[in-house]
Formats: sequence, C-alpha cells, structure tokens
Amino acid sequence: MSETHETGGPNSPFTLQVSEPELWQRIIKVEVSQDYFDREYGRRLRRAVQDHVKPGFRKGKTPKALVERELGDQLRAHTLEHVIPEAFKAAIVEHGLVPLSDPEVSHLVFKPGQPISFEMTIEVRPRITARDYEDLPLQRREAVVPDEAVDAVLERLRESRAIWEATERPARAGDQIVMDLVPLGEEGQPLEEERAADQVMTLGAEYNLEAFEEAMDGVTAGTEREVRVSYPEDHNNERLRGRTISYRCQVKSVQERQLPELDDAFAGRFKPGQTLLELRTAIRQDLHHEEEHRIQRELEEQAVDALIARNDITVPPSLVEQYLKTGLEELHGRNAQLGRPNSEEEDRRYREVTRPAAERVLKGMFIMEAIRRQEGLAVGDEEVEQRITEIAREHNFDLEKYRDYVGQGAERDRIVHGLEERKTFDFLLSRARIESGPAGRQEAAES
Repeated sequence: MSETHETGGPNSPFTLQVSEPELWQRIIKVEVSQDYFDREYGRRLRRAVQDHVKPGFRKGKTPKALVERELGDQLRAHTLEHVIPEAFKAAIVEHGLVPLSDPEVSHLVFKPGQPISFEMTIEVRPRITARDYEDLPLQRREAVVPDEAVDAVLERLRESRAIWEATERPARAGDQIVMDLVPLGEEGQPLEEERAADQVMTLGAEYNLEAFEEAMDGVTAGTEREVRVSYPEDHNNERLRGRTISYRCQVKSVQERQLPELDDAFAGRFKPGQTLLELRTAIRQDLHHEEEHRIQRELEEQAVDALIARNDITVPPSLVEQYLKTGLEELHGRNAQLGRPNSEEEDRRYREVTRPAAERVLKGMFIMEAIRRQEGLAVGDEEVEQRITEIAREHNFDLEKYRDYVGQGAERDRIVHGLEERKTFDFLLSRARIESGPAGRQEAAES
C-alpha cells in the first residue's frame, strides 16, 4: 500500500508530501521555504547579537557580521531544530494524523544553495476497512458438566472447612507443625531475645527450606531438634541472604487436617436446611453457567481468528512493544513478590513467546473497531447507566457512590469499551455460521 498526498499552499512555509507505505506508517517529505528559514534564522541572529559579549565591544554592540562568523553554524542548527517540529505539527494538522511515535528524521539536505528538505517517518493509528465479517464459520460445543467436576468443587469446599487437630503420631507430609525457633550464637548459646514463638510449618509445602523439611519429618510434640540453615544469596529476606544460621526447634504440637463428612449437615453449613443433593444440584448449575460463559468466550475467540484470517493487516510495531513492555513489568512485579531475580534470558523468552499473541490482540482490536465504525454500533448513555446499575448490584456497591466514582476516572471508559465489545460480538455472532462441534477454537478459519 502506498498513497501520496501533497499539501502546502502559497502561505505555508512547508511543502509536504505524505506517503502511506503501511496502514500504520506515514513518510512525510518536507521542503522548507527559504524565506521562512531565513526569517527564523534572522530572529536568532538578532538575539545573539543582543546577548553577545566580546572583548573590545560593549554587550550587544558586536558587529552582526562578526557574530555571524562566530556563531552562524550553531544558529543555523538551532533554527533547524525549531523548523523540524513546526513541520511535524503542520503535517499533523493538515493531514489529520494521529501519531503513535515521535518522528524519525532522515534524508536531511541542509546545504548552501539548495532547498532545505528532510523526511519524517512516524507510526499512526491505522484506520482500516474491515471486510468479509459476516457468515464467519464457528463451532459451538455442548455445555457438559461431568460428575467429576461437581465432586472436585465439593472436595474444595470440604478442604475450606477443614480443622486442625493435634495428633500424637509422628509428623508426615501435609501435617502442620507448631514450634518455637531459637537462633543459636557462634558458641552455640541460645539467643532467647530472638526467639520466634509459635511458628507454623506445613510439612511438604513447596517453599519450605530443605533443612527444615528434613529435620521436621517424623517429629512429635515435645521433640527438640537443631537445624543448620544455609540461606541462598537471593533469599527474599535481605538480612538472611548468604548467611548460615543454626536454630533450636522446640516442637509444641503436630496437627493433622480433619475433613468434614459429606452429608446433609455439611450441606446445611452453606444454606440452612439444604441437603447434600440440593448442594450438588446448585454446584452443577453454577458450573453449567460458567461453562456457558466459557463457550461464549471460545466463540468470540474463534470469531477474532476468522476476522484476522479474512483481513490481512499489520499493526504498529510501537504498540506491540508497548504491549510487551506492560507484560514484562507485570512479570518483574511477580518476580519481586516471589523474591526471584529478573534475567535477560527470561525477558527474551517472554518477548519471543508473547509477540504473536500481542500482534493477534492488536489486529483483532483494530478490525473490531472498524466493524463498529462501519456498522454504526455505538453505545448510548442509557446503556452505560444500565451497566453502572448492574455492576453496583453485582458487587453490592452503593449506587450513588459508585456512580460518582465512575464519573471521576477511567472507569466510565472501561465500561463503555466493554459494552462496545459486547455489542460488536453480538452483531458478529448473530450473522455467523455456527455449528455444533468439539471443544476449543478452530485451528484455521475459512476464508
């Protein structure tokens, strides 16, 4: 794709030629009026004369020719630094550009006797025309909730209502150990002032230090063990990094987890008078509702894949980079929470794996925006107000306080975007060719 548009009337200091090698790229060729440049240069020269200080002359009285001989090249460079952003501003206004990046200047001609010219390359938000977005081939799978899924939820509910009871048997994986930790000094003396009382450790937990795992395996209440711990250099507690410390561990109790029986009494804990059968039915209904939502999302993802297959577009590299940058910041934040160091290799792998997903998200976003524009799928104030009321009800918010909150920040934009997306998907799915089929998204959409 490459179109060229020329602007710059008789009163404009710039002649602008804008070409479109990509939907998201503009190359702006600029030729600067010599009269305009000379006027801008003259203004700077006059200011330089006024401010110039040279032995033998009073301030501001140095001959202009002498000042120009000394500072002319520098003043011309400063003038050009002013002219380039002015030309960029003129191009934005005259061509209605929405730049995503600062201009990259190239092919500068700045020589005596020749017109001043240069090129500016920028990325812009692409305005595309979506095509072939009706009759999308989609597959909807049946919403099935197997008994195993209901059983898994019941088991999680049992675990959430579990209690810990003391046991006299030796500790094993899954047991909870309550103990006091007393650090030992260099001579082996207990440092009582640093005693950490009632420390709880679950034997076999993922983040336990190996020394404690080995020492606590098989202990019983009243056991006393000495543990020598070498902390790694990247431990999340800076005070302990790289140190080796011995502890006297005084086990107070070993506790095992007791799960409640699955019976009507257990079901009644969640709703008075509820039977176990009624609880299972309620769980199945919730899971079925979640599965319907999951199937809806799968259909939407299939629709996006089909749209991308039918609309071959490229996206601005700067937006892809911004997407990756945001993801890396989140990754680094998780690393910090876990006490893990960042690494260039992990960042490289993240960029490599995530880039295709970033490009897909952005392509889908631009195509969906185009469909909304072409079909006039706008969201009205009444729809926004209805959604505000729904959100307040769903989350038990005070409606007036939530309405005030929406009016103060970006929450309204988020709500509008969600409604626009929902309306666009409803439009697409109402015109799609949906057939019953297996779970999952289509590997390739028909064109």
